[in-house]
Amino acid sequence: MSNRLQTLQAALEHLKGGRFEQATVLCEPLLAADAGDTDARFFLGVSLAARGRLEDAMAHLTQVVRERPEHVDARRELARMLIALGMMQVDRSRPDLAIPFFAQATGADGANAIAAANLGNALATEGRFDEALAATNEALRIAPADVDIHLNRSVTLLKAGRLLEGWSENEWRLKKPGREKLPAALKLPRLSTLPDGLRGRTVVIYHEEGFGDTIQFLRYADLLSAAGAKVTAWMPEQLLRLVRGHKAIAECLSGDVTLPRFDFHCPMNSLPYAFDTTLEAIPAAGAYIEAASDLAAAWNKELPTGRCRVGLVWAGEPRAYDPGAQALDRRRSISPDLLAPLTAVDGPTFVSLQTGAARMRMPPRLHDPMSKVKDFADTAAIVANLDLVVSVDTAVAHLAGAMGKPVFLLDRYDNCWRWLSGRTDSPWYPALSIFRQPRMGDWAPAIAEAAEALEALARG
Repeated sequence: MSNRLQTLQAALEHLKGGRFEQATVLCEPLLAADAGDTDARFFLGVSLAARGRLEDAMAHLTQVVRERPEHVDARRELARMLIALGMMQVDRSRPDLAIPFFAQATGADGANAIAAANLGNALATEGRFDEALAATNEALRIAPADVDIHLNRSVTLLKAGRLLEGWSENEWRLKKPGREKLPAALKLPRLSTLPDGLRGRTVVIYHEEGFGDTIQFLRYADLLSAAGAKVTAWMPEQLLRLVRGHKAIAECLSGDVTLPRFDFHCPMNSLPYAFDTTLEAIPAAGAYIEAASDLAAAWNKELPTGRCRVGLVWAGEPRAYDPGAQALDRRRSISPDLLAPLTAVDGPTFVSLQTGAARMRMPPRLHDPMSKVKDFADTAAIVANLDLVVSVDTAVAHLAGAMGKPVFLLDRYDNCWRWLSGRTDSPWYPALSIFRQPRMGDWAPAIAEAAEALEALARG
């Protein structure tokens, strides 16, 4: 065996053993001796990528693919590198720059579903929905049973306003392990397929994902009740008192309990699908959540007086157990220092509705009652005494919207599907106004616009 082959074999063993620096040391002299040695260049690219030198790795792998288009491993590794570099660009606040990386990755490995799915996600962030769906459809052609890709497609459809298709795709989430805990045969079907309707039937609805989701979709309890169903709800402790007071809920349970007899069950996020909800038919006629009157009166005594009381929320729940949720929370949350244009508006009395660790950094001029808050029933009672809520994308924004309170939503650039695209209003909450980042991470324009609107409200 020649020295070159022995060196390549040793480099391969180092790669398999995770000794990437040693592999690099072996491959660099081979490439210096012969720049056309694509095997050495491939191994060098892989070792550099593993050491975090992605830009250098991509340059080597691109050259390998250019010289040897049939090199399948090089094409796949290049696609992986392009995806990684693209995601780094997203983290650097420029999803538009990530699109070429993902497009290249898809071209480098036409069988790479992850590359196509990431291209779809980046395009959707930029509002290029037709192109995003084309990329996501290609990803599903490669991996038709991939739950996460179906959910990506769901998000794109919903954000584009194609709700019926989006709800259908969103049902794929129930295929994830542990998600479907009640008998699948008794899951509430689309009501349009029930010839006998729901009169006399008992339907169990239950919290599934975030508190905001549950509050947003609680409006469907009214529709279930209007259709003749007895509605039983299962809620986490934080929502129990709030939901227990809902007029359409016959019974509200929490904790590890045995459910009473029921005819159908439905997780909260499947209710829009059950009712065939379109953009034009979102049930949003008015407030559907009320604070308990005695609780609201008690909290009114705890709040400062003022002719314009404004609630403020500047951060979400970071969810340390979920890296993806943590990253999202960093993008939706705002440093209190940036809120100065809002809190400097003359006239309003500001009340903190902030929970969690973010309370430790309080903007100036805020009254903070949250140490006495037990759950969402208390938060609703405080909101009942406010004139406006200014919030980032959190459950409090949904709660205030569901109560019919005016809401100024400070929304991140890569916004959640429920706020659609390019709108300053929401069909889900008629009294909610959206102030969007014009660029990823740039809060200043959105906060300035909200401050101007708050000044107008205070004058009025």
